[in-house]
Amino acid sequence: MLALLLAGPVLTLPHHIPLNPNEGWNAYLAARALAGDPARPLYPPPGAMVFNNYPPLSFPLLGLAGRLGGDMIVAGRLVALLALLTSAGLVAGCVRRMGGTQAGATLAGLLMALYAATSFHAYVAMDDPQWLAHAIMLAGLITLLPAGSDRPRPGRVAAAALLIVAGGFVKHNLVALPLAVTVWLAWYDRRALAVWCGVGALALLAGFGLATRLYGPAFLTDLLHHARTLTASGLADGVRKLAELSGLLLAAALLWAGSPQDPAARRMRAFVTLFLAIGAATGLLERMGDGVSANAHLETLVAACLAVGLVRSRPVHEGGRPFAPALPACLSTLPLLLLAPIQMTHEVRDLRALPARTTQWRTAIDYLRATPGPVACETLALCYWASKDETVDFFNLTQALLAGHQAYPFADIVRRHGFALVELDRAAHRHADALAHSGHDPLTQALDAAGYVPVRGGADRTIFLAAPTIPGRPI
Repeated sequence: MLALLLAGPVLTLPHHIPLNPNEGWNAYLAARALAGDPARPLYPPPGAMVFNNYPPLSFPLLGLAGRLGGDMIVAGRLVALLALLTSAGLVAGCVRRMGGTQAGATLAGLLMALYAATSFHAYVAMDDPQWLAHAIMLAGLITLLPAGSDRPRPGRVAAAALLIVAGGFVKHNLVALPLAVTVWLAWYDRRALAVWCGVGALALLAGFGLATRLYGPAFLTDLLHHARTLTASGLADGVRKLAELSGLLLAAALLWAGSPQDPAARRMRAFVTLFLAIGAATGLLERMGDGVSANAHLETLVAACLAVGLVRSRPVHEGGRPFAPALPACLSTLPLLLLAPIQMTHEVRDLRALPARTTQWRTAIDYLRATPGPVACETLALCYWASKDETVDFFNLTQALLAGHQAYPFADIVRRHGFALVELDRAAHRHADALAHSGHDPLTQALDAAGYVPVRGGADRTIFLAAPTIPGRPI
């Protein structure tokens, strides 16, 4: 099942087909991280129409991978796929470190990979640092976890703190694991807590200090004061996503059905429960941010898989009570029997359409490449593959304009017809979300006022606009 679910992303990986708006955004920033050009900093100054609200570590890492492979997006996809598989292996390893059986560890790792490939399919082999951050943090967790009844050793705690801080500098929305570890150590091991907090605080200060020195004060401004509107619909989307994990969460709840006699087993049960509860809460809170996607729930997925692995590892007669080891496996895999065939159907459809879609997107890329002068792409991957400069980050610019804290030159540029061509994605949520938030879309409104008109359609509901005064463009 897993091989079939991964076949589509693996076969699509080298093709110039945009999978997500983040792909081109990550590619441009990875190129900036390696270029070291003062005119194109990794963290643009206030008033720029290019934004970066991510911590800095992923960009040089993915940039180096892209330099080796020659294409930042394709290299980022490969790194994301390998990081996903590594994360699944680390989940299995963590279950073993917690005292789980090989059967429980195998089930936990496979469940994570299978749910990632179904409920979170958009993040499989997609150029985004999300899975890379999870892999680094899970490496920290497996380093921290004591073997058997041992207490965490100071050296391992320090190494774990460094790895988990490094994961946070790759992607900053992973907060449940650090919080859970902190509360758990405060409960069970004050000496380890002191090492954890001390090393973690020093690593955070050193990371922020180094990033500020390398990228200037714009790093702090862009990361900590990024404009983002809130929406209640995101919370509803989060609840629906958790509903897809209901079987997995029910199986995880069986962790509390028994009463393990081993103190180490009780400690591990407490940690996993903390991790799962905090992950579910922070994931739902994050979904309230406009544009935040299902990746906000990946920590919930990881924690639930750890819990199911421990449940599957329970003795058949724990505490004198009979327990069916097949029960957690049945509960957690039942939703997959519904989700996986649907996803496989989509995979078959997409693979059949792959040659035609590749041709459609190549035509759009060639059209952009042949257009002289500056262009603006809502689907940034198109401009990246067309070797065009990044001029506008449509989503983040819309958020900034709706927040109204800063003036931006977009309206003036389009009024002067400064973009020879503008590509819009009519399937993106940006336009509808802007209308729902404030009753208008400032970017589309500016383009309409400047007289930009559709000149060409593209794949997947993309459209190209040009100003009527541009030579060769229809009026």
